[in-house]
Amino acid sequence: MAKKVAELRILPPFAIARLGSSEDPMDNYKLEITDPIGARQILPAETFVIDGNTGEISLKKPPFEVNFRDAKGRIRPISPFLEVWVRFDGDDNLVPLTMEILAHAKLSPADLKWNVEVANIKAFRRTGDANDRVIATTGSFSHHQLQPLKGSCKNFRKNKSIPLGFVQYVKPSDAFPEIRLRFTPAAGKVYGPPPEKGTTDPNIADDVYDPQKGKWKGYFDPWDIKTDPIGVRRATNPAQIYAGSPTDDGNSVVSYGYLDDECDGIVEVELKVNGKKLSAYARIAAGPPTFAPDSMPVRTVGDELEQAMFGPDLEDEQATEQEIAEVRDIVRRALETVRLMNTAQMNLPSKQRGVGMARMDFLDVNRALEPIVDPAVADSLAIRARHERVLLALESGSLAWFARVLRDYDEVGDLSDEKRRKMPALMRSADGRHLALTRRQVNKVRAAAEYYINLAEGI
Repeated sequence: MAKKVAELRILPPFAIARLGSSEDPMDNYKLEITDPIGARQILPAETFVIDGNTGEISLKKPPFEVNFRDAKGRIRPISPFLEVWVRFDGDDNLVPLTMEILAHAKLSPADLKWNVEVANIKAFRRTGDANDRVIATTGSFSHHQLQPLKGSCKNFRKNKSIPLGFVQYVKPSDAFPEIRLRFTPAAGKVYGPPPEKGTTDPNIADDVYDPQKGKWKGYFDPWDIKTDPIGVRRATNPAQIYAGSPTDDGNSVVSYGYLDDECDGIVEVELKVNGKKLSAYARIAAGPPTFAPDSMPVRTVGDELEQAMFGPDLEDEQATEQEIAEVRDIVRRALETVRLMNTAQMNLPSKQRGVGMARMDFLDVNRALEPIVDPAVADSLAIRARHERVLLALESGSLAWFARVLRDYDEVGDLSDEKRRKMPALMRSADGRHLALTRRQVNKVRAAAEYYINLAEGI
């Protein structure tokens, strides 16, 4: 007797694509550490290749060269796959949904129904005008052809839209019987209107926005809550990241009305099994390419999700072997982050754009314009060497030193000399304050440091 399908899931539940104008999606690759303090090595990995016309799947195996641009120099997009998994009655485990499982349920791949909706609401977030939302919806589909994500907006000019990429239901086969959908993001282009009537901007792919309908062109962040049209101030942070010209008082930027083709949204799948409708959903997002693919940021979305799922505190007071390995990774990521920074420039107490937190502390709260650390110790090579020593001597007292100088989450707004010099230094988070690792990350580092101290003392 065949098992009954009780539940559907889409894995991963959250997938991030990266923009690229090439028609050839990026190959799969893996990162390996061959040098304890060197860059991660980018190595090819088995890659699914999808026929855009038929949806049929084939496998590309190493060896091959990993290239992030195509022969014309265009960036190859990162196009993630989303797989459908199932849980059977009486079983807690998840397994991939395959043609065989469908056949046992007297179903076929055509019985699955997909629906994808994505949006770009950057303008709406600022103007508060619902007609500024750019939305693309596929509607229900079961075919294997490319399904474009055509971004429409009520404040666009007639018959204008923004391409937000496309999705494709991969056609399963005997060799690859699993049920998958692929999301390919847009090219990474900018859309109008032109800055001024009768002018052009070579950076604009198309003139789509109608300033006679919407207020995104000419918008600027209000500085007085009483004049905020939304009712609650939603000023852009960090400021001045949308294209425009400065206001007369220099406090904000008057928007040109430009829009990009980034988006995020929901992928849904539905299947009727024995008369019962099962469904699942996942989230997708498209962001800019990564130009340091061999490096990892010191704090990632994965760290945020881990803390959200498991909480800030560790399950055991003593660090486990896995957590110690994760601490080694955190220290390596710290090294990789500072390797990409001009720390001497970021430490400058300058009012000019292009420098770091010293300038922002001055602009945001009128703090004295002073360097965060002594310029004599802010040299990029010196700071990099310091991180390398910690990583190489992780089991020694170096980790205890590293743990003591980590910034706690409730110190991000403390602008005293002592607190500004804590780690991670010279960087800020999304709220504009000094960056801190997640509480769970900090607790891992401190637990590992305590473990090595006890080990050295024979405790």
